[in-house]
Amino acid sequence: RMSFSIAARFCLKFPNLKLNQGMKLRTLYLGILLSFVSMQVEAEEINESVNFSSQVRITSYQQDYDWLNPWNKKDVVPRSGVGSVTRVGDKKWMLLTSADLVSNATLIEAKRTKTSLPSRVYLKRIDHALNLALLESDDASFFDEMRGLEWGNPEKGQAELPDLSSGRIELMQGEITGLTVGHRQVRDAWLPILQLGLKKIPPQGSIVLQKQKAVGMVLNGSQGNYNVLPKQLINKFLSHSAGPDHERFSHRGFQWQFFAQPSLAEFSKIPENQEGIWISRVLPYGTGSEVLQAGDYLTRIGDWQLNREGQIEHSKWGNVLFDVLFLEDLDAGDEVELGIYRGGQSLNLKSKVGTYRQNGHRVPMKIFGKPPRYLIRGGMIFQELTLNYLEVWGQNWENRAPLRLRLFKQLDLTRSTNALQTKSAKQPTTERIVILSQVLPDVVNIGYQELRNMVVKKVNGKKVLNLESMVEALKNPQTGFHRIEFLPGSKRVQIVLPVQELVSADERIMKNFQIPRLQSL
Repeated sequence: RMSFSIAARFCLKFPNLKLNQGMKLRTLYLGILLSFVSMQVEAEEINESVNFSSQVRITSYQQDYDWLNPWNKKDVVPRSGVGSVTRVGDKKWMLLTSADLVSNATLIEAKRTKTSLPSRVYLKRIDHALNLALLESDDASFFDEMRGLEWGNPEKGQAELPDLSSGRIELMQGEITGLTVGHRQVRDAWLPILQLGLKKIPPQGSIVLQKQKAVGMVLNGSQGNYNVLPKQLINKFLSHSAGPDHERFSHRGFQWQFFAQPSLAEFSKIPENQEGIWISRVLPYGTGSEVLQAGDYLTRIGDWQLNREGQIEHSKWGNVLFDVLFLEDLDAGDEVELGIYRGGQSLNLKSKVGTYRQNGHRVPMKIFGKPPRYLIRGGMIFQELTLNYLEVWGQNWENRAPLRLRLFKQLDLTRSTNALQTKSAKQPTTERIVILSQVLPDVVNIGYQELRNMVVKKVNGKKVLNLESMVEALKNPQTGFHRIEFLPGSKRVQIVLPVQELVSADERIMKNFQIPRLQSL
């Protein structure tokens, strides 16, 4: 309408133009008008073909906890991405997006393409292992005139992504180049991941389309290479009811490595030309966890032979890591045969395809939506070691965090394996690693103010298993003092705090450092 109006006014404004000039100008504007109409029609076709009305812009306002000063929160950080309309259960419409986009959010807003103001939406369900979340709206009309996603199977080849960044109907062109395996560190999960080549930077949570159907969701990436969660894993998330991150998808039950030297294979009595992988650790869950042992040499999973790099020859994706079998070839509960060498003997073991679980870590995986647990006495800040605390040292914490704390995180998996072998792994452990994280300066703790990251062993002669046990131990001081012992190798083996001075000292410390409470359990 606007282009037609402009063209008409221009032609009427110059009625006395010579015929040739007038015809040329009128022809020019007629061409502009027809081009604009053509663009509008094309845009409507794009709108129809990519289900553009199923996409909304998501803005979340995240406020993480400060794990170094556990009574505080960090500043609010806004993040933006995409949510997609999808059906969950019977006629229930929700928005599907990534967990990273909305975790620890104090406010989440969704803006439809044809509206000027955003609507508030709420977190309904989240899975940090798969990095997926569902949002719901309390506005009954929010999903009016919106279309849900239609799902298809991913394959190698061209792909498209609806682009909401400009507010116009646009498509980003990309290519799915293959299937690989990604590690989700916050939950120690190994996931089949599509590799997407794309020149533009897509918003987090963007849906990837092939043949006008959704085949996956963009999670992260950089420099033209992006990780996409396949639709098979998304559908498993959508089909499960609300609950913690477990029993949602098939998963391997072991960690592995390849033989670095031929002599090691010879020592383990493995035939010289036999390809396979060495089982370095058995997990307390997942496929093969009930039959495999550390030191086994795994050569086959069902009909698929493994090479020395842990790859199989897949009929659809070519040479890929064996974890891709858990995408659609091996379903939870299926029986699968594992070919191994153990003690120089070739064995075939029967196993059930198991699922991913969280299970009894002494050093918990990353915690979301809950404040840090802590205890302060005499300016001493005691916390339980978690992945959140280790990440205080940044993304490269595995190299930068104190060595002792890193070792406890690594040895935690070994403890889980031992628990599996003693049949106690199904019971989540309440045992934690309690550390003295830092000391708030005060006259009551002079001489201790430089102490950091020391692991607590005993308090008043009682073994410390978690913060609750430490609180109980502090109720029984010895001869007017609290005696806190640390593991050997710490900067100090023991410290003492005077019981009578702690009450006034704690009040003074709370006031000086603006601490609302001395403990949070």
